[in-house]
This record gives sequence, structure tokens and C-alpha cells, in this order.
Amino acid sequence: MNSSPNSERARLARELHDGLAQELASLGYRLDQVIGSSNLDNNDRAPLRQIRFTLSGLISQVRNEIFELRSNQSKPISEQIADQLSIILANTSINYEITGELKIKPEQQFDLLRSIREITINALRHAQCQNIRVQLNQNIVVITDDGIGGAVEKDNSYGLTGVKERLFKIGAQMELKSQSSGTSTVITF
Repeated sequence: MNSSPNSERARLARELHDGLAQELASLGYRLDQVIGSSNLDNNDRAPLRQIRFTLSGLISQVRNEIFELRSNQSKPISEQIADQLSIILANTSINYEITGELKIKPEQQFDLLRSIREITINALRHAQCQNIRVQLNQNIVVITDDGIGGAVEKDNSYGLTGVKERLFKIGAQMELKSQSSGTSTVITF
């Protein structure tokens, strides 16, 4: 039996594909059937579509991880962010733009992507924004929206707290500035 790191990566990729990825895809197909049912009320259809988009995002993330395990390389971080934002913001009127590129260690990418995902979801749910911009520079990520502001850490809200914890884990910090003309989140490595 080959115990090289590449054989372990291939085994993990197979397990992800044959297990989690297949189960998520199956759930997606079943959800599509429910959404398409003529017996379903339109008021119920909209939240189910939102769940379907979230599920599609998870499927995409798992496929990206399988690709990375199989190829031993990652897509550029800007492409990974674009993949996530396109899924999160699908069926909304929010525009997004990603500029620049960032080179970080592979072990930092997952937590950075999850942090950007959470910040984007917050903007979608709370900011009433029309535009989100992600600027990637050498050691800095700047995420801005043109919403109504109000992004603050709250005692019973764990989204931004979780983002700070993720970023701390990978040696990064977050600075949040929110005002009535929008919110700017600066992540520095």
C-alpha cells in the first residue's frame, strides 16, 4: 500500500466525492423537485430557493476541495472568492467586483474564504446595499459595501465574532468601519 501524501490526498478526494459531494447533490435534486411542485405555495417557494442556493454553494465548495486534493493546487484566491460571491448573491440585485490578487498560504485560504463569505452574507441580509467590492492586495483584503451601515459586534450575534476568531487563527486581523454610507472591512495579514 502506498503511504505517500499524494495517495492520502487521492483517498480523501474519493471519500469526499463518493460521500459528501454525492449526498449534497442528491439533496439538491430532491429540493429541486419540491421547489418545482405545483402544490407548493409561492410564499414557501422563495425560502426554499434560498436554501437551494446555499446548498449549491456548499456543493461548489466541496468540488473545489476535491479539485485541490486531486491536483495538489488551488485556484487563485480571487477565483475562489468569485465562486462564493456568485452563489451567495445569485437571484439578488447586488453587484460585486473583485480586483487584485492575494498570495497567502494554502492553510490560510479556507478561513479567509469563510470570513469573506460571512461578511458578504451580512451585507446581503442587513446592509440593503447594491454593490459589494473586494480588493485584494499584497497583505490586505478590503471588503466594502454601499449599504446603510450598522455593522457592529453584538453580544448575542456570533457572525463577526466568528470572523475575528477565524482570522486570528490564521494570523490576520480585522478592522470594521460602518457608517450610513456603507461598511468597510479591512483584513490584514
